[in-house]
Amino acid sequence: MKFTTERLPDCMVKLTVEVEPKRVQKSLRRVAQKVARQTRIPGFRPGKAPLKVIVRRFGQEALLQQVVDENGQDWYEEALEGTELEPYGQAQLEVSSYEPLVMTFNVPVEPVVELGEYHDIRLEWEEPTVSDEAVEDDLARRQQEHATLEPQDHPAELEDMVTLDVQGYIGDEQVVDLEKRAVTLNPDIDYPVAGFAEKIVGLSAEEDREFTLTYPEDHPNAAWAGKEARFQVHMHSLKTWVTPELDDELAKTAGDFETLEEWRASVREELETQTLNRAEQEYTNNAVEALVEQAQIEFPTVLIEQEMDQMLQEIDQSLKQRGLGLENYLVMTGQSKEKYRESLREQAHKRVKGNLALGALIKAENLQVSEKEIDDEIEQILESLGDSADDLRQLFSAEAARNSTRGNLLTRAALDTLKAIAKGEYQPPPPPEPKEETTAEDKAEKESANSEEGKE
Repeated sequence: MKFTTERLPDCMVKLTVEVEPKRVQKSLRRVAQKVARQTRIPGFRPGKAPLKVIVRRFGQEALLQQVVDENGQDWYEEALEGTELEPYGQAQLEVSSYEPLVMTFNVPVEPVVELGEYHDIRLEWEEPTVSDEAVEDDLARRQQEHATLEPQDHPAELEDMVTLDVQGYIGDEQVVDLEKRAVTLNPDIDYPVAGFAEKIVGLSAEEDREFTLTYPEDHPNAAWAGKEARFQVHMHSLKTWVTPELDDELAKTAGDFETLEEWRASVREELETQTLNRAEQEYTNNAVEALVEQAQIEFPTVLIEQEMDQMLQEIDQSLKQRGLGLENYLVMTGQSKEKYRESLREQAHKRVKGNLALGALIKAENLQVSEKEIDDEIEQILESLGDSADDLRQLFSAEAARNSTRGNLLTRAALDTLKAIAKGEYQPPPPPEPKEETTAEDKAEKESANSEEGKE
């Protein structure tokens, strides 16, 4: 077997393999015999048709393609043994020639990452703060969450919730028929037609009102578009959202607080944590971008395809947690899976480069995690799972799960190291102390001393 290699861009190697004619012919005869056994050929018993007849009937190239299908992987692996190639993924096979049989394998190989002077990366860090106004706004939002709907006897106002009977007509055709329907008088809602909420303002309970409104020219129902509709409305009742006072009593209702000030302090603490987490995440993202920008990174494009598939799985899992799932989401948004997947390409490319840069940083800084750190991390995860922890403990003890946990911890360590570098706070770990060399004389002297101590 003859083979040659040619380095291509994007960490690809073109491996050209030419198989000896004798091996090809041997495989061709074996394939022909198989075809002869599986296909009825007039004038011959099953499996007895000669090679020339089978070639004439099915074609030389078609049979040779089947030879490639059955032997290509074995010949590929044989060729790899004669090279220094270490595939980083599945190779792509093309047949360059059938006579002689020449196959071309486009083999992805390990990415190449040169980090450059990454210790010079500097990014300004500003400790985030939470203003008093932000605290009061969040308290007001929580206060609104405790609002209740209560019956009122005043005329309807915008944002009230009213219970209505509604009949709407375009000419003699009835287009709306609602009975005791609860409606919030929101001017931004255009059901049953824009302007309807404003027409109800001022109406009191058990009162009737008639008015006309015109459907827009671009209404989905072409029969109604641009037409004037006549509405007859009867209002049964009216309720208004009543917001409780922001006081100690509400604080007790909202949580385990005795006073409003305790609640306010708790809200501030939550906001400070959230703000700090967001700022840290943004700073981390910027640091990774800076690391990637000053690095030289080359990788096979198959990694982008793999990352896109991984992102699809993550999105599907996230949507399922909300009771939806990717397939349903695509139906709702009118997208094909292929088009949606393609929309992830740019983000996947960015993620691949970031992951490769962090992987190189782990090696450059010789970052490591101990088995105890892995054990502690797994225990922390299991504790968060509550009652299901015992059922999953065995799963986390598997080598694959431990390796995944190790990878997550190493990535976390790399990000912490990168942030420390960017803030100018990085202190490289001290080099290990050199071990004292023990000469033969030292060893003999130590053994003699131990022996004398034993005698005593």
